[in-house]
Amino acid sequence: MSRSRESESQQVMGALTKALKRHRRLLILTIFGVLIPVAVYNRTATPVYEASATLVFEDIESPLPENVTGKTSPQQFMLNRLEEITSASFAEDVAKALPKDVIAHIRIPAAKLGADRTAYVYEVIHKSIAAYPLRNSNLFKIRVQTNDPRLCVAIANMSTTILQRREYGIHLRGVLELRNFLDKQLEVSNAKLVASEDALRRFKQANAVTSLDQESQEVLRKLTEAEVLYNSNVADRDAAEKRLAAVNTVLASQRKDLVPALTNIASPSLEKLKTKVVDLEAEYAQLLMRGYGADHPEMIRQRREIEQTKKMLVDEAATLAEDSHVGDPIAQVERSVNESMTLQIDIAGLGAREQALGGAVVGYRDYLRRLPQKEYRLAALVRERDVNQKIYTALLERREEIRIAEAKEIPNSRVIDYAQLPVDPIAPRKGLNLILGMALALILGTGLGLLIEGSRNELESTLDFEHDLGWPVLTLVPQLGGGRSRRSLRTDPAMAAASRVELQSAPGESYLMLRTRLELLGVGTRYRTVLVTSCGPAEGKSTTLANLAAAFAAGGRSTVVVDAELRRPAMHTLFGVPRAPGLSDVLTGDANGIPTSPAKAVHAETNGSNGKPEGAANGIVPNLMVLTSGTRVKLWAMSKERMSDVLTKLKQPYDSVLVVSASPALVYGAMLLCGIVDAVVVVVDSAAYDPQRVKEIRRLLEPAGANVVGAVVTKIHPASRYGGYYSDYYGHDA
Repeated sequence: MSRSRESESQQVMGALTKALKRHRRLLILTIFGVLIPVAVYNRTATPVYEASATLVFEDIESPLPENVTGKTSPQQFMLNRLEEITSASFAEDVAKALPKDVIAHIRIPAAKLGADRTAYVYEVIHKSIAAYPLRNSNLFKIRVQTNDPRLCVAIANMSTTILQRREYGIHLRGVLELRNFLDKQLEVSNAKLVASEDALRRFKQANAVTSLDQESQEVLRKLTEAEVLYNSNVADRDAAEKRLAAVNTVLASQRKDLVPALTNIASPSLEKLKTKVVDLEAEYAQLLMRGYGADHPEMIRQRREIEQTKKMLVDEAATLAEDSHVGDPIAQVERSVNESMTLQIDIAGLGAREQALGGAVVGYRDYLRRLPQKEYRLAALVRERDVNQKIYTALLERREEIRIAEAKEIPNSRVIDYAQLPVDPIAPRKGLNLILGMALALILGTGLGLLIEGSRNELESTLDFEHDLGWPVLTLVPQLGGGRSRRSLRTDPAMAAASRVELQSAPGESYLMLRTRLELLGVGTRYRTVLVTSCGPAEGKSTTLANLAAAFAAGGRSTVVVDAELRRPAMHTLFGVPRAPGLSDVLTGDANGIPTSPAKAVHAETNGSNGKPEGAANGIVPNLMVLTSGTRVKLWAMSKERMSDVLTKLKQPYDSVLVVSASPALVYGAMLLCGIVDAVVVVVDSAAYDPQRVKEIRRLLEPAGANVVGAVVTKIHPASRYGGYYSDYYGHDA
């Protein structure tokens, strides 16, 4: 298993290395194609600056009663504030509070300079503000991102100020509501107190009765305390009801019928908790009637149990409201929702306490009614005066508390760090963009290279080729860009006579090596006629034959090239000689049908069409002649007897007869030639290698008696085959 994995990894690395070597230019172009737009973006993109202020939410105890401030958890309160910071109305408040010289830093498009200017400023500020809590703490950040650093700092710091103003505004609205209510109650209470004192004074003067007995005084005292508690409870309930009405009005403006009355949310557990609250409030009222002080352990225990039961009731009601979709998921109204539920529960508890106190008041009044008429009247007047006096005193104390709370700002958030002027922009991140662009370019370029490599049918191993087909590979011909190898053959087929540079080039070395291998196999001595064919078109057989002929001629061997590719001949073009007369003319004869002599049809190879080859006397290249394809005729004009006769006649004056023909799989004439010539060389294109097609050629050649001496593999990529050694060796003059 480990060996197979190692082999797979080696194959992957080999494919990757080959793709990088073969497609270096593609990779470089891809890198430039990606990095240039990235560099342009880094240079032209508008910079974005960021500034942030850090605040903390503090649990500040308010001097106001809970039925005024409401009950909201710190976590819920923080979430509400964070949602408020990112609201459009908050952005409008910030925009209105910013100085005009700061607003001037906002770049306003020409289309927004008219009536939409203000709305556009609001929108820009709204989009620039974000808020988020810091994990495991009461801290949170207000983050602002704009294109101007000074504007960025101004918006962030102004946001902290607007947030604290809003918190104080919420606090102040509750204070003003309660203060107005207390002022009205004080006027009424003061009038009642004055009237009760006048009535008591007139009764004493008229009836000469100044005091009650001790028992009656004690009952009167208890009745007075009960009525004071009762009236105070009524006042608290009225304040809670007014606060509830105000909260529900706000909720109605946010979402109609958002929260129904608590009585509309029913369940057995909820009813049980409501009953328990009522019972506990009644017990608490009884303890008050029995004279227990607020610091008595029993009173403390009772208040704690009442608060715990109320909390359970609030949680249960909130759960039921959420399950029945009577709550609202929008964080801006969650505080009002919780406050509404809490006030409804408080009102229910105050109602229970009020009922218990009312019962005690009725009992004490019944006792006093049994007194003599004058004593009863005196007791009633004294009780009325004392009650009014205590109520008035309590209202005065409460109003003073409200005035103190009104004058004191108690924001729930405190600024820890104000925003500082940013030095560097956060976007564009030029270095990161370049790194990511480079990574993307490498991935893209490598992927394209692998894709191109995967789409190519390339001969990977000559050893596998020899093993599968039994044909030795005679030489490997590298592929040079721009058709350079073919041009070199045309300019100097007789390389030894004219161009030493081409002899030292990779193609020249390959064809010289091919000549040497063929000579070792007996070409020129034992094998006088050699056929060069291929598996398909455009595999390089014509180029191979022309170079091989030039190599033989350069070695001093008299050589004739026979172009038996009658459909698509190329030798006359490569060697710059006339196409006719040629092989077809020799096979079909003259006008009388008498075959033309091959010696009369051959041409001396020249350098181009001007007939003046380089390095040859009298325009003739030594040792190399060409028998072109001749006049175009029907392909079946070729016969085995005539073709054999032509080759026999050519072997007499020449040491080597090199014949080129189409693939045996395409033209029947190639099959005919395979059985006539002494040796066959098959040209294989490594860049478009098809194992099945090559095996098919072998299957066709074997019955024809072809003597395949080997194969020539063309279009080898130098870098992938030889690495840097190739460029080092052939890239410099000797």
